[in-house]
Amino acid sequence: MDSATTDTVHRPARALRVLVVEDSEIDYSFLVASLRRHGLLENSVRVETREQMQEALASSQWDIVVSDHNLPAFSSFGALDTLRESGQELPFVIVSGQIGEDIAVEAMRAGADDYLLKDRLTRLAPAIEAALDRAAARRDANDSARALAESERKLSAMTAHLSHLAERERAAMARDLHDEVGGSLAAVNFQLAALRPKVATDVESAIIVEHMASQLDSAIGSLQRMMSQLHPTILDDGLVPALEWQAREFTRRTRIATSFRSNHEEIKLPVAVANAAYHVCQEALTNVMKHARATSAHVELFIDSDNLTLEIGDNGCGLAPDQPENHRAHFGIIGMRERARHLGGWFELSTGANGTSVMLSLPLETPADAGHAAGVL
Repeated sequence: MDSATTDTVHRPARALRVLVVEDSEIDYSFLVASLRRHGLLENSVRVETREQMQEALASSQWDIVVSDHNLPAFSSFGALDTLRESGQELPFVIVSGQIGEDIAVEAMRAGADDYLLKDRLTRLAPAIEAALDRAAARRDANDSARALAESERKLSAMTAHLSHLAERERAAMARDLHDEVGGSLAAVNFQLAALRPKVATDVESAIIVEHMASQLDSAIGSLQRMMSQLHPTILDDGLVPALEWQAREFTRRTRIATSFRSNHEEIKLPVAVANAAYHVCQEALTNVMKHARATSAHVELFIDSDNLTLEIGDNGCGLAPDQPENHRAHFGIIGMRERARHLGGWFELSTGANGTSVMLSLPLETPADAGHAAGVL
C-alpha cells in the first residue's frame, strides 16, 4: 500500500483540535509536526498541570487529548481523572517516552484509548483514528443508554399514573355500587323482612321468600367482596389488620391454608405505601389461586424505621409467565414491579418447582412525585 493510500485511510474527515498534556517543549514540537504532516491538526494547546488542563477543558472545545505518561507534577492517570471530572467524553491517547506493559494495560482499563512510544510516532495517525472511532462508538452507546433510561422513566411514570387513575376509578365504582346497587339490595331486604309475617301461614310462599332472602344475602356478600376488592375500606384500620384479613379471607375462599406474620401489630404508614403493599398482596394471592396449584401460602410483613418489606410465598408448582395461560399473571407482575418502582422501592419474584415467592420493599418516605402519597394510615 503506498503512502497516499495510507494517508487517505487514516486522515479524519476534518482536522482536529488537540489538547496535549506534555512537559517537554521539544517533544510537543515533534508531536505537533507529526500531526500536521498527517493533516490531523487544526490547533493545539500544551498543558503541564491539572489546573492548566482544567482551565483548557473549561475554556475551549477539543476533539482529543494526547498525554505523556510521566510529568513532574502530573501523569496520564491524573489527566484521565481530570478529563472524567470535566464530564467530557473525549478520546484519550498516551504518547510516552517509556511505559511498561503493566502500566499501559492499567491505563487502558482506566479509560485510555491507546498508547504508543514517542520514538514510534508513525503510529500516531492510525492510533488517533482508532481512538476517534472508539469515542464515537462510546458516545452512541451512551446516547442510546440515556434514551433507553428516559424511555423507561417515562414508561414507569405513565404506568404509575395509570395505576393511580385506576385506583381512583375503582374507588368511584365502589362508591357507586354501595350507593346504588347496595341501596337497592337493602331496600329489597327490608321489603322481604316486611313480607315474611304476611306469608308465614302460606308454606309455599314462605319457602319462596326464604329462598329469595338467601339469594339476596349471597348477592349482598358478593357486592361487599367486590367493593372491598375495588377499594379496600379495611385499610382505614391499618395495613396490618388489612393484610391479616386478606390472608384469612383467602383461606376461606380458596381452602389454601394461608398464614400471616408481622413484626408490628399496628403502625401508621403513608397512604401510597399501604395501598401498594395491599394491592401487591392481593395480586400475588390471586396468582397463587389461579396458577400455583398450591396447598399452603404465607404472607409476612416486616417494617423498620426506614422500609417496609412484604413477602408472599406458596408451595405450588411455580410460575412460567411464558405459558399462554399465565399471560395475565405476567401482566400482574409488571404492575407490581411498577408500583414498587414508582415509590422508590423494588420488587423481586423467584419461582421454581417448590413454589413461588414475591418480595416487595418500599421506603417509608415516598418520592415527592408519587402524587397520591400524601397522608398516613
